[in-house]
Amino acid sequence: MTKASRISRIFWTSLASASLLLAGCAPSVAPPAPSAPAPSAPAAPTSAPAPRPSPTQVAVISAPQPPSALPTAILATPVGAAKRGGVLLIGTIEDPPTYDVHQETSTNSLLALRNNYEGLVKYHYLRQNEIVGELAEKWAVSQDGLTYTFQLRKGVTWHDGKPFTAEDAAFSLMRAAYPDQYKIISPRVAALLTAVDKVDVVDPSTINIKLKFTSASFLQGLATDWPLIMPKHTIQAKGDMKRDVNGTGPFTLARHDRGVSVELKRYAGYWDKNLPYMDGITFYVIPDDSTRFAAFRTGRIRMTYIGQRAMTPDQAETIKKEMAGRATVKEHAAFTRLVFMMNTAKKPWSDVRVRRAVHLALDRQNLIKLNDNLGVMGAALHPFGAWGLTPDELSTMPGYRQPKTQDIAEAKKLMAEAGYAGGLKTTMLNRTGRAGRLAPAVKEQLAAVGIDVQIDNQEQSAIQEKMNAKNIDTVWWGYAEPIDDPDPPFAAIYATNGPRNSGSFSDPELDAMFQEQQRTLDAAKRKQIVRKMQERVLEMAAYPVGFWDVYQRGFWNEVKDFIPGPGPYVNLKLDRVWLDR
Repeated sequence: MTKASRISRIFWTSLASASLLLAGCAPSVAPPAPSAPAPSAPAAPTSAPAPRPSPTQVAVISAPQPPSALPTAILATPVGAAKRGGVLLIGTIEDPPTYDVHQETSTNSLLALRNNYEGLVKYHYLRQNEIVGELAEKWAVSQDGLTYTFQLRKGVTWHDGKPFTAEDAAFSLMRAAYPDQYKIISPRVAALLTAVDKVDVVDPSTINIKLKFTSASFLQGLATDWPLIMPKHTIQAKGDMKRDVNGTGPFTLARHDRGVSVELKRYAGYWDKNLPYMDGITFYVIPDDSTRFAAFRTGRIRMTYIGQRAMTPDQAETIKKEMAGRATVKEHAAFTRLVFMMNTAKKPWSDVRVRRAVHLALDRQNLIKLNDNLGVMGAALHPFGAWGLTPDELSTMPGYRQPKTQDIAEAKKLMAEAGYAGGLKTTMLNRTGRAGRLAPAVKEQLAAVGIDVQIDNQEQSAIQEKMNAKNIDTVWWGYAEPIDDPDPPFAAIYATNGPRNSGSFSDPELDAMFQEQQRTLDAAKRKQIVRKMQERVLEMAAYPVGFWDVYQRGFWNEVKDFIPGPGPYVNLKLDRVWLDR
């Protein structure tokens, strides 16, 4: 079996397009008015409105029963049969920069905080193609597809003892969807909520989310681990949640010793009285990859980090050979890719010819080889998802073809045409870890076409601050997406004024196609538009992609019912994990 076919198999066995449980009729709800003032939502796009879907195109949806009440036959362990107690020890690479999930992009923040906070809906932890309720018990969609009515769970409290209400949900979602009006940044969550027009409070346990346009991906994005609900009263008192944790989730923050560990403990007042099974979770901060793996082998930690820095293929083989019967390695698809981002607002990167020279110079196959062959060649969207260009399609395209002779010659010609026959110099921001290991190879590959790269290694938080301020020349950076859908990456990175568009890329033609596909519910038509979008990204050389990741994650066999999600931002909640000791 080839590497590509193996990864394709992994992808399709770990992910399916979201399928929703259908039932009942939509509740009749009078038009609400917010019970507290909220910022006015920006006007809807001025382009022609999308045609209204027919009743058969929009389902009326109710959530199934909460997970703890599902038939035990479908659960990895029947409710009540799991052992209780114990603390799970996990290795991580950095501290959470802050505790304000809406303003963070770091996996290190979400790893811990997803166990403190909850969303309205989530993906089922076993049937990962199914969306179920979390803080929402059930929901319905209007026949025109523009209003989602959520009935919220009653009897839920924040960790400070105050009741969770619709006010919290409405305030939280508006804050994430319209960060400018709330004077925050929202690099990840805003991109998942681009369709949101406003959120109205109907009563203390009901909200209406009104969309600007019909959106095929709205509920999928809402079900990922980023759009978490945060407490209105704490934010209003403190200004933000950067220094405070006050959630509704199964674990509370017990202690954070920066540079050492983040400790969570079981929340006794959690609304699901069956959960969580464990007494706590401790994340040990171990920046060095080798030291962290040594801690795993000796049992100081019992689960590896998530993502590209979880372990190398050699380390995975060590576990399989030396720890057989004691530990397990799971390999799964990832929505993460390495990207060379350029500041297109200034020269030389405002010239598409220079950007194309970079695209042509990058040797993707070589980068994957240097990454222990753990990766797959792709473009703007995941190559084995429902939307991406496959490695076979890309293999004959400029920038991806082998040998590189023709690409290098064309890149040099473009550099000369742009006025840089003598070359140019640039500074590339870079962080440690996997990206850092590959940065010298990127430097060498770009040198072949006359681009002299000075690598500027900095901590993630410092780089992120510069990217948020769009104060970069170039940056070699990993970008992860929450779902297999075109909306999040294009809304965040490629759309004009996207929240993660740190290089200020702007292309009206691409923006128009993006808005068109957002409003297209017909999957076949949408796919045609999305393919044109990807071809346009390649043509404009908007932030060339190095490659897409494949993840490996290790855990000791005493860790039961741990099921990794199809990417880094699904199934981070560990309320159902238990320890067999």
